[in-house]
Amino acid sequence: MRIFAVDERDSTWERDDARFRVYVFDGPGHAVTAFDIVDATVEEALEAAAAMSDGNTKLWALALVETDARALPGLIWLSGMDYNDPPGSPREWQRRRQMQDRYLLATRERHVTPTLPNGLRVIRVFPEWVSGWPLWESFTDEYRRTGPELGLSVELSDALYRWNETWLSRAVDDPVPARWESDGLALVARLRTELDGIAEVRPEFLTAPGPEERTR
Repeated sequence: MRIFAVDERDSTWERDDARFRVYVFDGPGHAVTAFDIVDATVEEALEAAAAMSDGNTKLWALALVETDARALPGLIWLSGMDYNDPPGSPREWQRRRQMQDRYLLATRERHVTPTLPNGLRVIRVFPEWVSGWPLWESFTDEYRRTGPELGLSVELSDALYRWNETWLSRAVDDPVPARWESDGLALVARLRTELDGIAEVRPEFLTAPGPEERTR
């Protein structure tokens, strides 16, 4: 997120007739149902999305419906994104995380095992300023996971541990070591292979969220 000052007089038009679109994804195959909302504020649209998803017990996303210079309709994502589109950037991973976390929180509140609709767990990968594995599972009693606990091969488990230790070997304000991020992506690819059919792996070190952004 970036915040910067602007001149409030630089806008040339304004409207108050926003059209919102809610996508609700149902079941392990993420079947889509879409609804348009008009005559509503964004707060009302968000409340409606939560209600349409049965209290966040289904994955959902909210978009603003707009037209481009060719008068063709399109979407500006406000919360989440099309869950059936594989994330291709740190921002899209962050939007997928937003959808998954509210769904998993709802499962936890209902005392249901926190897994995605397709039965997969979510394993998050990011480093921390403490020795150990950079593996985390939100909304569970353990939260921080270890390589052996997840049943990883010794080679991959040790590599993940060393990757986190490399992060720890620098001062807080030092840049990350050369190739550290690309090495992390390679480890994520191996982790996905070993956890295939067990968990979805989120590479959260790409967005580098601060501690206040992380959800236990």
